[in-house]
Amino acid sequence: MTAKITWDSSFETGISEVDAQHLRLVEIINSLVDAIGHADKNTLKGIVEQLKEYAQYHFRTEEEIMEESNYAGLAEHRDEHAMFVDQILLFDLDVILASEGLAWDMLHFLRGWLTNHILVVDKRFSVQLQA
Repeated sequence: MTAKITWDSSFETGISEVDAQHLRLVEIINSLVDAIGHADKNTLKGIVEQLKEYAQYHFRTEEEIMEESNYAGLAEHRDEHAMFVDQILLFDLDVILASEGLAWDMLHFLRGWLTNHILVVDKRFSVQLQA
């Protein structure tokens, strides 16, 4: 079973800076896939922390682009970003990472959220921006 995200052209928004950052987020999540069951808890915590920090950086970038383009859906998009960050902050990493099963559950959430966000929410924005 592979839990890795396979990057392909379906993830591309046509906004090069956003696409590059999405690819980096995918790489971080894929590094978590590689680490679960193999790395120690501190390494896993470091990867999740890296994901949280990079996601916040990426969200600021997206939101600035949306502001500059007067995107009507900015408030909703910002709420999506905030919910993701809030969820990561709610994770009790000491508990989750002590159990391989819970670590995979967390990964499943992260993977699902990111792919849905890019393929649905970000695509909606990119289509309007390029119209």
